Amino acid sequence: MARLRTAVIGLGRIGWQYHIPEIRRHPEQFELCGVCDPLAERRAEAKTTFGVDGYVDPESMFAAAKPDLVVVASPTAFHAEQTKAAFRHGIDVFCDKPVAVNAPEFEGMMDAMREHGRRFMVYQPHRVTAEMMGAREVLRRGVLGDIYMIKRACSAYVRRNDWQAFRKNGGGMLSNYGAHYVDQMLTLAGYSVRRTECRLRSIATLGDADDVVKIVLETGSGVIVDIDINMATALPVQEWMIFGTRGTAAFDRAASAWRVRYFEDGALPEKAAQDGLAAADRQYCNETGIDWKEATLRLSEIPADDFYMHVHAYFADGKKPFVTVEETRELMRTLDRCRELA
Repeated sequence: MARLRTAVIGLGRIGWQYHIPEIRRHPEQFELCGVCDPLAERRAEAKTTFGVDGYVDPESMFAAAKPDLVVVASPTAFHAEQTKAAFRHGIDVFCDKPVAVNAPEFEGMMDAMREHGRRFMVYQPHRVTAEMMGAREVLRRGVLGDIYMIKRACSAYVRRNDWQAFRKNGGGMLSNYGAHYVDQMLTLAGYSVRRTECRLRSIATLGDADDVVKIVLETGSGVIVDIDINMATALPVQEWMIFGTRGTAAFDRAASAWRVRYFEDGALPEKAAQDGLAAADRQYCNETGIDWKEATLRLSEIPADDFYMHVHAYFADGKKPFVTVEETRELMRTLDRCRELA
């Protein structure tokens, strides 16, 4: 098993709290060989905590540490230039999301990848969350019938005041959380978008970027994807719902489980349509006698997945990328279209 010498650019929240711990959690697959950050105190902290040399700029790190793989965990506005620099040094890139400021910038990164013959993949960790694995299992069982809509929501009250609160930095919830949830939903519903609607608002944020996002997509297979990201609500919004022709599933955060309610194929009582204007017995909505089945899928029953093992499989073993360039391209085009419409 090849062990990848891995360097990290950016010692902020995502680099320090997510990527470095994951690298160190997989010592047989990855070796942390260098870190890069403009802040001297963060470089010193990395040296003390992890025993790894820190560099003020990526070029110096590439030359001295000689990594096989670099994790780009800097703010979005720096992803393109740092990725291209790594490619020029013959280094593969694992980039945090959103991959770029916009789709054309991403295409420039891919041009550089092809020019230098390197590998590239984007970090989309919400593909392997426990609730996402549960959603996959619900769909695999097929009890809901044909899926016609999936709703996903993220809600809180947050007065965002860091770099992500400002448009000039590429901030905003569409880019930040939207990159997670659009990818998550399209992974379930089919990675092809034929219709897009979006509205953005800035409500509780202390900056000028969006913190309320409403997205409605229609996939190539006709599934409606409804995404709410609301960082200005005092009450929570239902996180997940999956709607099919024979039932519905909803995620229960408190119970750490998916609740499923459905009827079996052919189980509906017979009922004739009435196209006249006088309803029989002046009645309507009289759905009685349905033999509803109930199921609970607890997250503790679902096998876990490990994103960083997918990273190693791609960059070290040459396996198919867990997140493909084509999927990232469609995601970036969708986010750009959302901005245009909003």
